[in-house]
Amino acid sequence: MHIAICDDNVADRKHLERLLSRESDKRAGTPNILYVDSYGEKMHFLANPLKYNLIFMDMSSEPGIVEFILEHLNAMGYHAPLVLYSDKIDYTQIPNLPDYVVHATKPYIPDPLPEFLALGDANVKGHVITVAVHTDSIINHVPKYTILYAIEDNNTCKLHLTDGTSIKVDEKIDELRQLFEPFEEFARVNNNSIANFKYVSAVIPGTVVMQDYKELKIPLLRYREYKGLKQKMDELD
Repeated sequence: MHIAICDDNVADRKHLERLLSRESDKRAGTPNILYVDSYGEKMHFLANPLKYNLIFMDMSSEPGIVEFILEHLNAMGYHAPLVLYSDKIDYTQIPNLPDYVVHATKPYIPDPLPEFLALGDANVKGHVITVAVHTDSIINHVPKYTILYAIEDNNTCKLHLTDGTSIKVDEKIDELRQLFEPFEEFARVNNNSIANFKYVSAVIPGTVVMQDYKELKIPLLRYREYKGLKQKMDELD
């Protein structure tokens, strides 16, 4: 499970890191290890928030910062649980909060963490992340896990899916690269191709071989990089 701590109080942030490290130790030997990232500044967090299955947050260094973050999360389509810890600010008073917000009160203590982590576990198992693309100007939410690769040919882009079908999309390859950027399994392997490395069968010098036997050319100088990315994705599975 991927967890983000967003807290601009350094001492509190470090304390929660220690508590979550203990919870992760309890999960040793299982596939449910916790991967925790900490942020004390909003823009670093907002660079890639969709990777997280659970967020703990108390940001009070400037007025309206939590509302700013929630607005951006909503625009990005975030749906995983987010625990707002009230302290200097009573976040329960913020109107029209999203359904995914859960309230708690500082200080950070061990007792409620298993309950919150269970919400994150449920998100890992049940939340389907989609990529919003357009076909003939109509938005289409494609489940991320169904995308093998994207190819641009003759100025036309298609998403090739795990069921053997493909979807023609309005976006160009540069725009698709930006859409896939939050997801570490996707990489642009050449000027007109993006591969999902969860579905890469082999990486050989000059070529990435997909599970449907499609071969995508890669620069020789990036062979080790892509070999490492495939290994990383294999280990996560």
